[in-house]
Amino acid sequence: MKLETFMDTVTIKVQEIAGADASVHVQEVRKNNNVLLHGMTILRKGQNVSPTIYLDGFFDMLEDGMDIEYIVRKILEAYVRGLPRNKVNMDFFRDFEKVRDRIVYRLVNREKNADLLADIPHVDFLDLSICFCYSYEHPELGAGMILIHNNHVAMWKTCHSELMQLAERNTPWLMPARLCSMDHALKGILEEEALEELRQLQQESGKYLHVLSNEKRCQGAAAMLYPGILAEAARRLRGSFYILPSSIHEVILLPDDGRGSGEGLHDMIADINRSQLREEEVLSDYAYRYDNATGKVLEVL
Repeated sequence: MKLETFMDTVTIKVQEIAGADASVHVQEVRKNNNVLLHGMTILRKGQNVSPTIYLDGFFDMLEDGMDIEYIVRKILEAYVRGLPRNKVNMDFFRDFEKVRDRIVYRLVNREKNADLLADIPHVDFLDLSICFCYSYEHPELGAGMILIHNNHVAMWKTCHSELMQLAERNTPWLMPARLCSMDHALKGILEEEALEELRQLQQESGKYLHVLSNEKRCQGAAAMLYPGILAEAARRLRGSFYILPSSIHEVILLPDDGRGSGEGLHDMIADINRSQLREEEVLSDYAYRYDNATGKVLEVL
C-alpha cells in the first residue's frame, strides 16, 4: 500500500469512528530542513485546538506488518492522549505584551530552510539562521514552541530587531545553558565501560571534549549564542576551540591544538549527520572555530 492510499484509508476509518460531529483532515507539514510530514487533525464541534498526529510513523508500522485496524486504534489513542481537557483560549497570542517575555530563538540551517525563511523573521549567523519562537508552558497543552511567522510580526506591529532583543534576554533565562564534559553528558546513556574508554581516549589525546546545550536539551545548539558562554568554555578548555554542530539540540566543543584539519572535521560531521541523525535534527555539515583572542566565531575553511 502506498502512503497516499494509507492516508486515505485511515482518514475514512477515523472519520467513521469519530462520527459526523467531527472533522478529520490530513495536510502536509514542513518541518525543519524542509522535511515533509503528514499531519492528521480531528476537530470536534466546540473545539478550537486539536493535536496533530503525524501519520508517517504509523505508515512505517504498516510496512512492518501491523494490521490497519490496530494502527487506527493507535492513532485514536494518540489523539485522546494529546487532547486538551478543556477549551483553550488562544486569544492571548494576539496581544504582543502577553507573549514578549517568552519569545526565544533557535538555530536552523539556512540553505536547507530557504523556503521557510522566506516566511519567517530571521537573522543570518554563519551558514545558519536565527529564527524566533514563542515558548509556552500551558496547563492544557503542555510545553512547546510556536514558530513566529511574518504574519505574526505584522499582527504585533513589531520587527525582527525587537524580536532579537527579546530573544537575547529571554532564551538564556527560560532555557539556561548546560556546559559539561562529554563523559558527564553521556552518563546514563553509555555503559560505564564505554565511558571509561572515552575518558582514556581523551586523556591519551589530551583533548577533553565538552557539550554545550540547554537544560532541556531541546534546540540547545542555540546556547552558543548566549552572552559570555563561549568565553566561559574557552576558560574551561584553556584556549580556542572548534564548535562541532552535532545536532540542533547541542554542539560539541573540541580544543584547538593547532593540528586540526578543517576538511577532516567537516567530513566527520557530515558522516555523523547522514548515519546517526534524522534529517530534521541536522544543523550543519561544517565546523566553526571560537578564537579566544578575538572572542569571535568563524567558519572553518
